[in-house]
Amino acid sequence: MASVAWSEMDLTRDDPREQKRMAVLRTGARLFNEHGFDRTSLDDIASELNVSKRTLYYYVKNKDDILFECSRLALEFMEETLASSQNNDLPPLERIAMIMRSYLDLLSNEFGACLALSNDNVLSEESRKTLRKGRKKLDQAIRDLVDQGVKDGSIAPCEPKLAAAAIFGAFNWVPYWQTRGNRETYSEIANSFLNIFLDGLRARK
Repeated sequence: MASVAWSEMDLTRDDPREQKRMAVLRTGARLFNEHGFDRTSLDDIASELNVSKRTLYYYVKNKDDILFECSRLALEFMEETLASSQNNDLPPLERIAMIMRSYLDLLSNEFGACLALSNDNVLSEESRKTLRKGRKKLDQAIRDLVDQGVKDGSIAPCEPKLAAAAIFGAFNWVPYWQTRGNRETYSEIANSFLNIFLDGLRARK
């Protein structure tokens, strides 16, 4: 997705400053995903937006701040999905499917791909703790649902911890596959991954 120069943005709606901050974050995420965090500079991001590097500091502290905010926003989106999944009476496997569809939708945009493809080891300890807390909450939700499904017989016997690790380990590669020039569309790749795991988890009669 191409970035939009600030001169081309519609700043008449919402908060113009917040729109510009989000433009910085989206452009940073896209460049991190395309070139890697280490090979992307603030100069690159400023150039994409057709502004000076100095201007960026009105909206972000540094490059690390961009990575943290992109990842935090992605996890915030998933927290809303988790809350929704916990407030319904669907069977465990259907709730897992609901969460993972949302996760795959998330991975199709700049922030979600940034969460999956970037290494948070470059961030401060405080930032890492915040992001890892969000990841752990997501991981635990899948573990709990797998455990419930195994107990009620709707999910084949398995170790919940390993099932969650396998799901996220595989799904986090979906943005990578999409950037490798595969013929399949993102939707086709995502649906294939999802169906493989749902079929694998489903109890056999």
